[in-house]
Formats: sequence, structure tokens, C-alpha cells
Amino acid sequence: MKDTDFDTFSLALDSLRKAKHIPGLAVAIVKDEQLAWSKGYGSSHFDTGDGEQFKAVTGDTPFWIASVTKTFIGLLFLQLEEQGKISLDEKINDMPGWEGFCNWLSHSKIVFGKNLHCDQSITLQNVLNHTVNGVPGQAFLYNPIMYSRLSRYLEYKAGNDIGAAERGHNTMAQLLETNILGPAGMSRTMSSQWQREKATVFFDMAEGYKYENGRYVRMMPPERHLAGGAGIVSSVNDLAKYAIALDKGTLASETVMKELFTPAVAADGKVLPYAFGWYVQEYKGEQLIWHGGWDEEAGASALLLRVPERGLTLALLANSEGMYWGNPLDKAAVEQSPFARLFLDHFVFGEQTAAQ
Repeated sequence: MKDTDFDTFSLALDSLRKAKHIPGLAVAIVKDEQLAWSKGYGSSHFDTGDGEQFKAVTGDTPFWIASVTKTFIGLLFLQLEEQGKISLDEKINDMPGWEGFCNWLSHSKIVFGKNLHCDQSITLQNVLNHTVNGVPGQAFLYNPIMYSRLSRYLEYKAGNDIGAAERGHNTMAQLLETNILGPAGMSRTMSSQWQREKATVFFDMAEGYKYENGRYVRMMPPERHLAGGAGIVSSVNDLAKYAIALDKGTLASETVMKELFTPAVAADGKVLPYAFGWYVQEYKGEQLIWHGGWDEEAGASALLLRVPERGLTLALLANSEGMYWGNPLDKAAVEQSPFARLFLDHFVFGEQTAAQ
């Protein structure tokens, strides 16, 4: 990969950022277990009245990564199972408060409660694979609300009141720091915004914005606790460290790493588009492993995209919802993201075309 490759990609990326009215964007690219390039565009903070920049984005700027958090949670639960601390066959139904929560969700108008059968056994693996709706384990439907119950489940396993999940630096957040963030050297990443030893990350975190009627409106900050479906604050340079650790297999055994990226399979043999916190799909002959993040209320969007056969990973973080492309709830379609296509066309399929 040459400097000119990054120069042309950078110009196109910044143009797309501006077209999507994203105030601040950070990007990092990993190639063959090394950080190949990272850059920041725009501002993480500014006066919403005149748009004057006063804090430029860099590769070390922390952002709310929204649902990219799920990639960490999938790995954590596989680690805990290998350590004998949990079994993925355990039923989340056994957790205190489950019946009331499930009945509320299933009778609500929320799409994630559709065809949810609270009287059937739902395992931790079903939650992690997003196979809880309908007959558990039979079909994929992205369900972030169910992921948010996983922090409560770990409090239950630890013998704590499940309400402790929403009070301070909870059990899940502590385990993430010990098992993943620390070993990967992710010093600019908070497993929750209550992590006191990383207070500078909290204070440096990019503010979220919405572009409305020709101006940027500052959004409310997200919840500070780690719920399971979201909760991590990170930078693209730290996500690059995470990607390198995954590539090297230093965060878990070979068995766990293989399972992490292996898609769920329904009882009828159908391969589903989700593994453990990661979408898995084929596109133009390439396997793509990825997760997006979107928080409309906080003003944040994110993308972490791996092309394993090329040794490539893309990390993108933004302080608005401008990267959101509306991925369908029942399949993986990262190619619908203009940001993903720009990367793939430039560094994957562009090389393929040139070689031909």
C-alpha cells in the first residue's frame, strides 16, 4: 500500500464526510497486523452557532462507538465460557426480572419484540447470535435490546442485584478491561464512562451532533454504563490495536478465535449472517466480517470492517449519524454503506481490477 493510495482515498473520504454533513470523522486502516494509516477530519467539538472549529479530530480522538461494542461482548462471552465461568447453553430466561421484561417487549410495538416467545428457552448463544425471535436458534433478526440484557446476566452470575448493571463500572465493564482492553493495550478506550482511571478519555470524547436546517445541533450524551449492546468509548487508533490483536490471536485461544467469526447455523442447516458480535457475509468473492454502530439520539455512527483474506481492517468513527445506511435487520449488507464501498473499491476490488 503506497502513500498515494491513502492520499486519493483520503480526499474521497473527506468529500463523502462533507456530503453527509458529518462534523468530525476519524479513520484507521490496518494491513498485515500493522497500523498502516490513520487520520482525522473536521472537529470533535465546536460552537453550534457558527460552526467554528476548536478541537480537531485525530486518530486518538475518542468517540462513542455504539453497536461496535457488540464485537467485544461476543469475544468476552466466548472467553468466559472457555474459562468455565459460564456456558453459552445457559438460559437467559433464568435471570431475575426476565418474565416482566420479555412480556413487556413482546407486547410492545417495538420491532425487536416481534414474534418473541417468552415461554420458550432462549440461550446466551441465541442472544449473542441474534436468533431469539421466532423459534430460538432458527432465524436471524438483529435484536440490540436483547444484547442489552447481557450485562444484567453477568451481574446475576456474579451473585449481584441485576440493577448493578446500570450503576457505575459494572461487572461486564471490569471483565472487558481485564480480558480485552488491557491485553490489547487500548489505553484510549473506556469499557464504560464510569472507568475512573481513564477519565481523560471521557473528557476528550467527541460531542455528538445532528445536522438540521442548515446547522449542527448538539445531542444529549449517551448513557454512561455498559449495557452489552453499546457502551464503549474508543478511538480509531485503539480499534486498530484491537484489530491487530484479533489478527495475531493474542486475546484468546485458537478455538475461541475460530468460533468468534463462525456464523450461526439454523437447525435446517441454513448459514445465518451473524457470528458472535460480528456480521459475516460474502461480497464479490470476498469474505467480509464487520459491525456498524448507530446512535441517533447521541449523534454517533461507526464501522469496523475486516477483510481477513487481505489482512485488512477499516475503522471509522463519526460524531453524527451520517455514516448510517440502514442495514436490514434480517441480513448483512455492508456493501450498501457508501463508506464501506469507498474502502472496498479502493483497497480490495481496485487492486483486483488492476491485477486483471
